[in-house]
Amino acid sequence: MTENEYNETFDMQMEKEHQLNLDRMRQFKLIGEQISKMPDASSKVLEIEVRYLMGIIGELETRIKDLESEARRLEMLLTRAN
Repeated sequence: MTENEYNETFDMQMEKEHQLNLDRMRQFKLIGEQISKMPDASSKVLEIEVRYLMGIIGELETRIKDLESEARRLEMLLTRAN
C-alpha cells in the first residue's frame, strides 16, 4: 500500500468515525431534550438514563484516545519518511 493509498484509507476511516460521533452526539442531544421534557420521573428511570448516557460518554472518550494514538503514530511515520 502506497502512502497515498494509506492516507486515502485513513481519511475515509476518519470521516466514518466523524459521522458516527456526530450521530451519537445527535442521539445524546435528543435524549437530553427528552429528559428535560419529562414529567416527574422516578429516580430509578433517571438513574437508568444517566447510566446510558455515561456509557455513551465512555465510548466517545475511548474513540478519542484511539484517534489521538493513531494521530501520534501517523506523525511518527511522517517524521520517519522525511
